[in-house]
Amino acid sequence: MGGLAFVVTPAEVGAQPAGPTSNDYTLDLYQGPILASIRTTSMAGAYAGYAQGLDGFTVNAAAPAVRHSHSTSWVDVDVDASISIPIVFFEQNDVDNSGDRDDAYQGYVYVAAGTNVQIGNFGIGVFADVQHYSVAFPPAEATTAVAIGRYHLLAAYQFFGGQLVVGGGARAHSLGVGAAGRELGMFGAAPEAGFLIKPDWAPFRVGWTYRHAVGGLFRSGAKATVDAGVGRAGGIVVPGDITMPWEVTTGVAFQVGPRPLNPRWLDPHEHEREFDDALAERVAIARRRRATRLDAIAPGPERDALAVRLQADADEQQKRTDAESERDRRRLESERRAILTDWPREYLLVTADLLVTGAVDKGVSLEQFIGQGKSAPVGPCQVVASGPSMNFSPRVGLEFEPVPNRLRARLGSYYEPTRFQYAPEPCNDRVGRQHFTFGADVKAFSTTWFGLASERTYKVQFYGDFAPRYQSLGAGLGAWY
Repeated sequence: MGGLAFVVTPAEVGAQPAGPTSNDYTLDLYQGPILASIRTTSMAGAYAGYAQGLDGFTVNAAAPAVRHSHSTSWVDVDVDASISIPIVFFEQNDVDNSGDRDDAYQGYVYVAAGTNVQIGNFGIGVFADVQHYSVAFPPAEATTAVAIGRYHLLAAYQFFGGQLVVGGGARAHSLGVGAAGRELGMFGAAPEAGFLIKPDWAPFRVGWTYRHAVGGLFRSGAKATVDAGVGRAGGIVVPGDITMPWEVTTGVAFQVGPRPLNPRWLDPHEHEREFDDALAERVAIARRRRATRLDAIAPGPERDALAVRLQADADEQQKRTDAESERDRRRLESERRAILTDWPREYLLVTADLLVTGAVDKGVSLEQFIGQGKSAPVGPCQVVASGPSMNFSPRVGLEFEPVPNRLRARLGSYYEPTRFQYAPEPCNDRVGRQHFTFGADVKAFSTTWFGLASERTYKVQFYGDFAPRYQSLGAGLGAWY
């Protein structure tokens, strides 16, 4: 479920590189710090091996068909929406992990929304998130507005009763940059695919997904001009390409405790098949009896009158059968829900992911791109490229219920590699930074929202992400299961 998140943003200014001087470069849309759902973020992004719900859309393409353990229906619909509001916690952040404090980020908003529909073994959904902010550059404090969108359109199918889930679709990105006289928009899309292995009643899962590099296929905005052989749009030296680099994520999940990790999904059609077969047999027997009685009478008025009476009796019986059928189906659904309710709550979920991000040839970071023409940072080390080689980000997360059915807690840690190449060469001994994350869900209240929806229990959520030169906090509201 969605929530309202509050994200810490930078507040002070650090100078930006002067930016590119020719069009022979690629804008590298690499995402370093995790920006995702509260559950995914608080588990340090280690979610590809679990891939549950809309939270899994950004980490595993198989997520649309992965049934929740609380699923009791043939058709399930999940909706998620959230919005982030900036608050200042510490004075400065190094958002891109360049080693230098970034410029002043203002008006930061992070919006995410998605929906997923599961029909039997099939699932399909869409998830999108957009970051919007403005960056102020000294000394004139001129601002540049930036909007980055990421989109996932996925479909998946579960095989062998849900023990193997395979999915795929497309991920896309959009970038909009706007300032006085410098507007530019770009959009691109590429395929992604993944799978999840979750043997029935086993305490583990294994997941994998591949996301192809997304290039800037379409551009809009200020008309490009050529000045001294350099193409510009609204004063911006436009890139030869824009790329969201390819990614491969491998994840595992392991759960200990009395609560099962992979209970077999009880297909409502299978659960009700014996009931449906018995009902169909009763209807067929009644039909044969009516036919036998009619066949015993010669055609004529007497037979016609009997046919009318038998049909009236059949219609009346059908009404009683429909009422009984509806009652019995509710009883069977209650049985399925009772099975889920009776499971113990105690568990410890351990997840681990390895995210591999591809290289970008002649890459320039987003901060360098939007800071074109501004003064270079003062210091011995200068950023000369972004993404010249592959990066590896190991991640680990924990989830458990310290107070059963009341409080769910999470902890995690992930390594954010440095994405930059520096000059002079001795500056390239810089390493990435370690993030530490945490979060919790607190069971809060139940409501029907004044009769507008069925009664549901809700939870209050919060999370944190802390690393050197970076801090992020958030809170939200969601459904409790």
